[in-house]
Amino acid sequence: MPRPARVEPSSRLNLELPERVRTRMDALRVMSEAESMTEVVRRAVAVYHVLVTAALGRGDRFILRGTDGTEREILLP
Repeated sequence: MPRPARVEPSSRLNLELPERVRTRMDALRVMSEAESMTEVVRRAVAVYHVLVTAALGRGDRFILRGTDGTEREILLP
C-alpha cells in the first residue's frame, strides 16, 4: 500500500539511543502494530503531549487501575 502524501512540512531527526531503548521501541512497534519506528515516535510524542498538557495545565493526576483493582499513580517529571 503506498504511503499517503504528506499534508504538512516535515523535518528529519537523527537520534542516538541506547540499544535498550531501541529494543523497547521495537517491542512497542510490534505490540501497537505500527508500520514504522517513525510511527512509534509520532504516537509517543502525541500521548506525552496529552499527558503533560493535562498535568501542567489542569493539574490532572494519572491513575492506572489493574484488573485486580489495584491502583498506582503515574508521576510526570
